Amino acid sequence: MVKLSHCLLLLSLTLITSYCKPKAKDIPDFDEVLFQADRKGCHGERAQMRERLTQIDTALKGMSQKQIQATLGKPDRHELAPRSQKYFVYYIDPAPDCPNGAENPFTMLIRFSAMDRSSEVSFQNY
Repeated sequence: MVKLSHCLLLLSLTLITSYCKPKAKDIPDFDEVLFQADRKGCHGERAQMRERLTQIDTALKGMSQKQIQATLGKPDRHELAPRSQKYFVYYIDPAPDCPNGAENPFTMLIRFSAMDRSSEVSFQNY
């Protein structure tokens, strides 16, 4: 028989872990679910969001890596930089390994400081 204290401990741990999960930031006029579903931009949905993406950079600044991932999904690439900085790379145009992939696709790069906060959002052909 399970003791009541064990049940309470299990319930407490469940509540704590669910409370600590980062929530996706709701960015007005931006479909986070559609963006996340188009991994590496292979389906062309992200390319259709290109203009809006270039306008939401201020909404993404200051967010932690976990908050960015909750909002935009898992990055398509990670890059490490000097001084404990990291970049998340999201393909906007189809990635080179997509069936219709571009050689130098348009990408969104999010730079994180050593303090785990996004400090820069930039766009370039990668």
